[in-house]
Amino acid sequence: MLTKLKKCKTLKEIYEVLGRIFFEKIAMYIVMGWCLLPILSIFFHIRWMGMAEQTFMYRLNILSSYQTAVLLMGVLTLEFLIAYFIGMILTRSNNWKNELFEFIKREPWNVFFLMLFVWIIICTMHSADKYTSIFGTEYRYEGLVTYCCYAAVYMCAHIVKEAKYRKCIFNTYAVTAVILGICLLLQDNHLLYMHKIFVYDRATVFSQFNHFGYYLNMSILVMTGLFLTSDIKKNEIMYAAGIAFQLFCLLVNNTFGAYLGSMFGVIAVCIMYAVRTNNIKKILVPIIIYISLSTVSMLGIIPSSSGQNLKVNLSTFSHDVNAVISDAEDADGAGTGRMRLWKACLKMIPESPILGYGPEQLNEKYAGELGGVLAGGTDRPENEYIQYMVFMGIPGFVMYMGALISMMICQLKKIKKMELITIASAGCALAYAAGACFGNSMYYTTPYFYMFLGMTARTIKLKNTK
Repeated sequence: MLTKLKKCKTLKEIYEVLGRIFFEKIAMYIVMGWCLLPILSIFFHIRWMGMAEQTFMYRLNILSSYQTAVLLMGVLTLEFLIAYFIGMILTRSNNWKNELFEFIKREPWNVFFLMLFVWIIICTMHSADKYTSIFGTEYRYEGLVTYCCYAAVYMCAHIVKEAKYRKCIFNTYAVTAVILGICLLLQDNHLLYMHKIFVYDRATVFSQFNHFGYYLNMSILVMTGLFLTSDIKKNEIMYAAGIAFQLFCLLVNNTFGAYLGSMFGVIAVCIMYAVRTNNIKKILVPIIIYISLSTVSMLGIIPSSSGQNLKVNLSTFSHDVNAVISDAEDADGAGTGRMRLWKACLKMIPESPILGYGPEQLNEKYAGELGGVLAGGTDRPENEYIQYMVFMGIPGFVMYMGALISMMICQLKKIKKMELITIASAGCALAYAAGACFGNSMYYTTPYFYMFLGMTARTIKLKNTK
């Protein structure tokens, strides 16, 4: 290849020599780099070990270091995408207009995503505090700049076509998840100084235990996907153990919303796999693992510093659902106070239904709606769908849901032709989407949702059989 490159006289010739596989491999390595970011954050935490008494400075430095890594990866991804799209333009065929039309026809959700991105920019410019809407807060760092990173991850993952390359991404995520899981268990049991390296209980590199729960939610589905797509016995045993380990970690972490999300994801991916392959026997393994460990947790055998287990969580969940249905006095406290946040948010939407308030503009609004009860204590509704509705208005919410629903419908229509790794990616995305009903988007967890969406969105070009 090097000899051929030396003979190239134009940029177009360079791109033609490099070829599609070269760029696909680079995209794979970049996405794998995203998967390894939590490992990098472990070293950030080790560097600040023993300085946790300076709580504000500790949080600020740890989070800013992680965010800097995310932004640098975002810049690297964007630079690659610019080079990739220049190559697409230079090497386009004479029939490129028809090919573009066919692409849009195959993947209509990309139109929704493009419209959503433009709409986010408009809503950001309409925001009362443009700086915060662009760069985010010192805690969340999730503004327009971070949304650009999400879009870049989605597009980069979408470029990766070969199943073996996407499996490499899955395995990289799986290895990182296992390392974080080990750190969690060591931290929760005060072993090897992990409780001093990671100062936030059951959170490891994340700033809240429930944020780690969002990550573990997808980790369970990554292991499930790898198990279902493997046809080597020893690998199947290893991935089955991985499912059990990640679920065990989630139960120790005690993020109930993530547990519900992973349960939905496992059921969904098993159904899709069974429809695609007609193999009922294989899906029994993840289902049995899930039921077994859930039962063990309900018996109170799985230890957690939270002092709770699945039985307590299910009892609380049942009480909250009954309270909301019967409109009881304590209904606003349902979901550890989420119902109060949801109601307050829904009251804000009619004030600015079209453009919303812009990213990260809820802190002061919450202080007013809740009479100062949670002033300074929250800036999110703990529900990503309501969050997008109030940030980007009803049109933004419709575009977002339009992208997800159209992707689901179009891909399910072709499920018999879908690659197994695409089904595995869909399971990860569905698990996150279900857990999002009770959670927040964050700059260090949400990129993986868009990564899995990008791999789910990858379609095959069907030949005309007429």
